[in-house]
Amino acid sequence: MNAKKNLDYIIVLGAHVDGTRMTLALLERARRALLYLEENPGTRAVLSGGKGDGENITEAEAMYRYLTEHGIAGERLILEEYSTSTKENLAFSLEKIGTGNCSVGVVTNNFHVWRGAAIARKCGFREVYTIPSRYRSWRLLIYIPREILAIIKDKLMGNL
Repeated sequence: MNAKKNLDYIIVLGAHVDGTRMTLALLERARRALLYLEENPGTRAVLSGGKGDGENITEAEAMYRYLTEHGIAGERLILEEYSTSTKENLAFSLEKIGTGNCSVGVVTNNFHVWRGAAIARKCGFREVYTIPSRYRSWRLLIYIPREILAIIKDKLMGNL
């Protein structure tokens, strides 16, 4: 997977945390972010995700722990810990960054990356790239139809 190199920021979209343990979807996103950050030492990351039901820590905190445990300096990581949807992930990340006039990569699972990038553009980011992470699970049988419905919903709500 060759993503555009030396982006100003990557935004890693949150996914469910089981207590304090990352689910497979979030772990794959964090692994992809780790790889990108290792290959692009000038890039900073916004870790985006709040705390929902069954989560003892925010999704952003779970990603922060993983990345720092794997050698990424905490100073490169910005935590956005209030979002509960893809739209909020990107809107709140824009607030943390402070401008849409920068290059950003949206890190999320392959089935979700198109919608994530489209919402990022709608939120005001001008230069948006996709950084898909893999996701191999029987749950794709659920997630792909759900993603199609989410695209329709976001289009109707003006998020796309």
